[in-house]
Amino acid sequence: MDEDKKGLLKTLGMVSTMGIAFAVAIAIGVFIGLKVDAWLGTKPWFFFIFLFFGIAAGFRNLWVIAGKEMRNGGPDNDKRG
Repeated sequence: MDEDKKGLLKTLGMVSTMGIAFAVAIAIGVFIGLKVDAWLGTKPWFFFIFLFFGIAAGFRNLWVIAGKEMRNGGPDNDKRG
């Protein structure tokens, strides 16, 4: 496999990781919010509160992943040799 394809696959992997991390954080927040609302009978308050926390956690995940990639020199820079 030539270097261009390798770099493209690494970039696609990083972008998909960022998307999945963002979506999972929101889904967890929504799930917790719905369960707390069902438990306390406060629908929809905790749904919106935990939705906001999920979105904030998703952006934090993006920040951490992007920062890690920037420190490593990006997806094209292979540190393994």
